[in-house]
Amino acid sequence: MKITATIKAGLHLIKLILNLGFIWLTLGWKVRKARKAFEKELIKSGLPKEIAKKLGKRYALIKDELMNQIKGSFFRVPSLEFAIDLRTTKRRKL
Repeated sequence: MKITATIKAGLHLIKLILNLGFIWLTLGWKVRKARKAFEKELIKSGLPKEIAKKLGKRYALIKDELMNQIKGSFFRVPSLEFAIDLRTTKRRKL
């Protein structure tokens, strides 16, 4: 009885890890596409290329913070240690 429960738990854990890996890859791809499209639209509207790239980096920053929160939730209880100020893209302590 314990062996089958252990095997089932192991299979579910493997499935969970594979799904999370697929989500990580998909999210990275979609954020990259959205960032490039956003930058192109800003450049087409007349914004300088440097400013458009600077604004586009925020997409990647938000994705990175989201992934850090997801990874951190596996190893510790989530807490409100840090928050992102999206106006300055710097971390500040709460």
